[in-house]
Amino acid sequence: MAKVYCGFYDYGAKSQIPLDKQQRVPMMVVVKCGTPDEATSSKPGNRGKRDSQIILMSFLQKIMFDERMTELEYEMFNGLWKVTGISPDYYEIMLMVDADTKVFPDSLTHMVSAMVKDPEIMGLCGETKIANKRDSWVTAIQVFEYFVSHHLAKAFESVFGGVTCLPGCFCMYRIKAPKGGQNYWVPILANPDVVEHYSENVVETLHEKNLYLLGEDRYLTTLMLRTFPKRKQVFVPQAVCKTTVPDKFMVLLSQRRRWINSTIHNLMELVLVRDLCGTFCFSMQFVVAIELMGTLVLPAAIAFTFYVVITSIINQPPQIIPLVLLGLILGLPGVLVVVTAHSPSYIIWMLIYLLSLPIWNFVLPTYAFWKFDDFSWGDTRKTAGEKTKKAGLEYEGEFDSSKITMKRWAEFEREKRTRSTYWGSRDNVQSGSWIPSPGHTYDDNYYSDNQ
Repeated sequence: MAKVYCGFYDYGAKSQIPLDKQQRVPMMVVVKCGTPDEATSSKPGNRGKRDSQIILMSFLQKIMFDERMTELEYEMFNGLWKVTGISPDYYEIMLMVDADTKVFPDSLTHMVSAMVKDPEIMGLCGETKIANKRDSWVTAIQVFEYFVSHHLAKAFESVFGGVTCLPGCFCMYRIKAPKGGQNYWVPILANPDVVEHYSENVVETLHEKNLYLLGEDRYLTTLMLRTFPKRKQVFVPQAVCKTTVPDKFMVLLSQRRRWINSTIHNLMELVLVRDLCGTFCFSMQFVVAIELMGTLVLPAAIAFTFYVVITSIINQPPQIIPLVLLGLILGLPGVLVVVTAHSPSYIIWMLIYLLSLPIWNFVLPTYAFWKFDDFSWGDTRKTAGEKTKKAGLEYEGEFDSSKITMKRWAEFEREKRTRSTYWGSRDNVQSGSWIPSPGHTYDDNYYSDNQ
């Protein structure tokens, strides 16, 4: 169960934006209130982010193919149409943003521009920066890690047009893409194959649970690449946002446990896709295989690094070549800072990150591998008085589809207009000024009841 609210954004009396610059922004809010049995719970109606995405994706699929829809989707359709004046089947792209994410003013311009310039792009993301970088040592060690993951990992994947993770906090997807002549479209995010696989509720194996229950944004990216291997998913560095990251180590540990395990299982899915761009070692499939092996051997890699350093200190003369290679590997991110960041402060963040390498390359991966069968979200989004629950498994029971009405939009409209005509005519008869609607016929029972 859900409630749909439509209207325009209210800037409030204390807004710092001048009245002449306050734009009239149409909005629609879908509040998932759940069943009556959930009314007393801490999060009634909460099914996670994937469930919210499925509501929208399923809605887009049904309006694009004119399929039967639920009453909720019918209300969403009419709500969007009334508040924007545009039929929902005209929309081509969709932006996904988390509630704690602040998008920079010109970011949308860069993202939409990239979509318009290249119709083959089906998804893209921008750079996510940290808003609370100085809150604690936990946030400080994440600053350069975020920088490297975007400007090194995602930028390299973007060369092949196959970014393997579009973060759910800040990304954009193409709902449908133009094909051939005018008014011919190919469903992308609204593709039935994508929606059907993403909507899967029966997850039984360890592999499936790590895909569906831990990292919904990464799995959606995987599905898109698997369904459309010839299309592109890219990184747009000009689009920037800021988000709040965990400031306590146990929360970070819980978050990275989910991210690492989700990464491994999604890369295992992608490495089997043979239609990705490139050939042999110059292919996206090879890049995915290297990323998968690199993630798995992280604890061993940092252990060998310490072994090389310790043996070089103990043994005389020291082993120069391994130390030089190690210094080059650790110092290369500094070149990245000079080329892309244009901010000397990132050198300091890089040094902090290098000091925390044992945490990133040993503690977090080892903990994640040890908790391979833990599908809970931990303390990352925990509210007061709420117990830790299994992700996506909070509400169990048998689904009764007979309680859901499924009709096409035209059928809903026909019933709605018939109902309104009936009651409007009935009111006119009772008031003594009955005027029949054009083309409307009434049965004998109706007429005799209202004499």
